[in-house]
Amino acid sequence: MYELSVVIPIYNVEKYVAQCLDSIVNQSIGIENIEVIIVNDATPDNSMEIVEKYASKYSSIKIINNEENLGLGESRNRGLNEVTSDYVTFVDSDDFLSENVYEDSLKKIKSSNSDLLIYNWEFYREDGEIEPFSIHKPHFKEDMIIEDFRQYPDFIFMTSAWNKIYHKKLFQYLKFPKSKYEDNGVTIETFINANQIYFNNEVTYFYRKNKDSITQVITMSNVEGLVGSINTLNELILKYPDYEMSITSLIIKFVDDILFWLCDYEWFVDEELKAINLLQSVTYDITNENLDFFNENIPFSLLFEGDIRSLNKYDDETFLAKFKYNRLPKVNSIANLYVDAGEGFNEDNKIAINYRLSRENLLSFDLKNFKNIHSLRFDPIEGAFSKVKILDISPDLKILSSNSENGINEEYQLFTTLDPSYIIEAKDVDEIRIRFKLSILNDEELSSLFVDKNNLINDLNNQKEETKKKKGLFGFMR
Repeated sequence: MYELSVVIPIYNVEKYVAQCLDSIVNQSIGIENIEVIIVNDATPDNSMEIVEKYASKYSSIKIINNEENLGLGESRNRGLNEVTSDYVTFVDSDDFLSENVYEDSLKKIKSSNSDLLIYNWEFYREDGEIEPFSIHKPHFKEDMIIEDFRQYPDFIFMTSAWNKIYHKKLFQYLKFPKSKYEDNGVTIETFINANQIYFNNEVTYFYRKNKDSITQVITMSNVEGLVGSINTLNELILKYPDYEMSITSLIIKFVDDILFWLCDYEWFVDEELKAINLLQSVTYDITNENLDFFNENIPFSLLFEGDIRSLNKYDDETFLAKFKYNRLPKVNSIANLYVDAGEGFNEDNKIAINYRLSRENLLSFDLKNFKNIHSLRFDPIEGAFSKVKILDISPDLKILSSNSENGINEEYQLFTTLDPSYIIEAKDVDEIRIRFKLSILNDEELSSLFVDKNNLINDLNNQKEETKKKKGLFGFMR
């Protein structure tokens, strides 16, 4: 009888699968003691040609073929059905392990009579570098036995299926779901049901940061998968109410992740609204107490704590408008005067002035180098929604139009574009002086301004390219 069964789903990994299998057949425990169950998930590449060479050489390697692509969760389930040993582990086919992982871990899980063992892991990049930190990594410095994982609040984040050895009985009633992030709910349930958990700090699983991996190319399907995982976690809270604080901490981290994706990836507005709507549908039970517990016990700072607290205070459109507005880049106090001397408005015929924004501003533009001026365009500021009042233009030139929401005949013009502008009548003059008041609209003013909130959402989306050069840390609307 084999001492350990290793389940490895295969899909599009011909570049890495040999390294993965080498790390298994060269385990110090001996490949003859390891049942390797390969699940071919209808891979379209040459991965299986490589696998078959190993299978022809080592009799303990078994191949199962899916007739169609079922995904990681279903492939793991098929592998579980074939397990013959008392202990089982999972390996992603683009990862690899240090050579003593199985021998050392089996000794410890058996001698301690533990149902579950977790071993250390590292991010392995394509350049061979090891990344040192992740909230999902173990932070224990030595081996230890854990009888109640709630004693270690950040333990809940170690939900990956692949850096663990399980007693087979833990999967008697558990199956992996079909969705992405399939291991979160299943792994937490093994945490809860295990008699105790052994943490082995002496061996290492290397998780490859493969940019082509489905888990590292972020799209709306990732949002749907992670929201599905959050929904599963909510169901676990109902099933195991004593673990509510721990499980909700993981939910909060997942919500923070999705909000980061919303900032960092280029999605259409309807996709962004869908993401917010999905989040709101599964996070209504998050309380301030849950967030306070996270802040006090988890060694990780939330990027979007305020947004999580307000997520269900607004409808999806209002929340998205506020979320994006709060992350607009710092305003550049730069005024631009564009001069149309027969070639239209362009960057070559522009005068830019940096100024310190105050309650009342006076700017002078030297026009001596321009002849036959057709028209002028004055942009009082870059990169902000603003309220502007033109007090005076000298010489006495008339404002013809603006791109404001409320027109030029109002006392103030309200701008919901990041490039507010006025068109001014043209005269051949040597200098123009503009005196104006300007204030930046805050999110409350914006919220009350927009009766039809779709206008704000669509305006923000249409300005993606304009905003690229103005945004700071975050890459939203890229």
